[in-house]
Amino acid sequence: MKKILLTFVAISLASGLMAGGLVTNTNQSASFTRMLCRDATIGVDAVYFSPAGLTKLGNGLHLSVSNQTIGQTKTITNDFPFLNGTKPVEYIGEVSAPIFPSVYAVFKMGKFAISAGFNPIGGGGGAEYATGLPSFEMMVSSLVPSLQAALNELDQGVQLLGFPDPLFRNVQSYTSDIEFTGTSVYYGAQVNFSYEINNMISVALGARYIIARNTYTGSVSNVLITASPNPATGLPSPFNGTPGDYLRAVAAHPYAVGAGVQGELTAVAAALDMQTSLEADVLESGTGITPILSVNISPIDMLNIAIKYEHKTKLELETTVNDGKDAGGMWVDGEKVVADMPAMLSVGASLNPLNKLLVSAGVHYYFDKNNDYDGDPDIDVDMIDNNFIEYAIGVEYNLFGPLSVSAGYAGTRTGVNDNYQSDARYSLNTNGIGGGVKLSLTPLIDINLGGLYTMYEDGGKSYNYDLGGNPVPVNETYTTSTWIVAVGVDLHF
Repeated sequence: MKKILLTFVAISLASGLMAGGLVTNTNQSASFTRMLCRDATIGVDAVYFSPAGLTKLGNGLHLSVSNQTIGQTKTITNDFPFLNGTKPVEYIGEVSAPIFPSVYAVFKMGKFAISAGFNPIGGGGGAEYATGLPSFEMMVSSLVPSLQAALNELDQGVQLLGFPDPLFRNVQSYTSDIEFTGTSVYYGAQVNFSYEINNMISVALGARYIIARNTYTGSVSNVLITASPNPATGLPSPFNGTPGDYLRAVAAHPYAVGAGVQGELTAVAAALDMQTSLEADVLESGTGITPILSVNISPIDMLNIAIKYEHKTKLELETTVNDGKDAGGMWVDGEKVVADMPAMLSVGASLNPLNKLLVSAGVHYYFDKNNDYDGDPDIDVDMIDNNFIEYAIGVEYNLFGPLSVSAGYAGTRTGVNDNYQSDARYSLNTNGIGGGVKLSLTPLIDINLGGLYTMYEDGGKSYNYDLGGNPVPVNETYTTSTWIVAVGVDLHF
C-alpha cells in the first residue's frame, strides 16, 4: 500500500508535458507555437533558441513576451484482474498549464549583444487523475486477494480444530478514496553574451540558472471492504468496514482465539490502519546551472545555420515534509532526489529563397543515456536504450504588408525502455502540427498568434505484479494528446 505514493513521485510528469525531450521544454515562444522550428532564428526568441544569432538584430533594445495555455489528456488502461470495473479499466488524467510564460530582452550594439530570458525550461503544469492511477488502485485492490489468501489458512485451521467453516476468507470487494495533486515546474533564468567575429560567424556563451519545485499533496482514505463470513459464526454478514476493523472482528472471535492467532491478527490490523489512511504534503526543491554554447553561421545572405549545445544540468532536489504529512514514511524530510537534466545539442538552418518566404528545419538530440532517471544516487537502473531525438520543419510566408502566415511539423523518437515506462511517467513517439500568424503592426511591434496539436503514438507495457510472492500478469496501454494556444508580442526600440 505504501508504494502508492512512491509511484506518484514520478508525476513530475508535467516535465514531458510540452515539446522537447523527456524533461526539457523547447516550446519557448509564441513564434515557436505557430512555426514549430526556431533553431536558426534571428528574432528576439533567439535568446533561447540560438543566442549567437542575436548579433543579426539591429542596434538597440529588443523585448519579447509570450504566454502559452496548454492542456493535455492522458489515458491509461490496465487489466489487473482485481480492479473494480470491466477490464481493462480506463484512467483519464487532465494536465493543465494555463500560464506558461516566455520573456526575453536583448541589447545589441555593434558586434556585441547582451541578452536575458526567463521561461519554464521543464514542467510548468499540474496533473489531476479523478479516479487515481492504476498503480494507486492496484495496491488497494490487492487487499481483497491478500486477505482471502491469509484468512483461508485460518479457516482451514479452525476446521482442523473441529469447528464449522467460518468463511472468514470470503472478502468480496473494496472501495476507496484516493486524492492526489502533483505540480512540477523548473524555472530557468538565462543570460547570454554574443559576439560577431565577422559577417559570417557569431558566437555566444551563456548560462541558465534553474529553480526546480515539485509539490505533492493528497491522501488515501475511506478504504473499505465487504466480506460475507458464515453468519452462523456470529460475525455480521455482510460485513462493511475497514480492513483493520474486519481483522479485529475476526481476531476477537472465539475460533481465532482458539487457533492462537489473535495477537497476530491484531498486529496486522494495526498495520493496515496506517497503510490505508495516509496524507502527503511534500515539496521537493533545488537549483542547478546549465552552461550554454552557441554558434551562428551565415555563409550567404539567404542561409543561416545555428548550433547550440546545452551542457548536462546537475540537479538535486531536497525534500521538505510539511506538518509531518509524509504518507507513512514514503518521503523523508531532508532527503535528496536526483533530477538531472540531460545535455542537448540543437542544429538548425533557415533559408530565404524569396523575400516573402522563410523555410526552417532543425534537430534536437538529447544525451539521455548519460543521464540518471531513476532518482536514486545509490542505484543504477538501465532505462534508456537510445537517445531522444526531436526534429521539425517550419514555413513562414508573407501574404501582404503586415500579415505573415506560418505552419510547421515536429516529431520525436523516444529511446526509453520498459524500466522507464509506468502509468505515472511514460514517453511516447509524437507527431505535432502547428500554425498561426504574425502581424507586423509597425516596424517596432510584432504580434504572434499560434496553435499546436500533438498526437502521440500509443504505447504500452506488460509486466508481472507481485501479489504476496505470486506474479500476476498485467497489461497497460498509454496514450496522450496535447494542445497549445499562444500569444506574444515583440518590441524593437
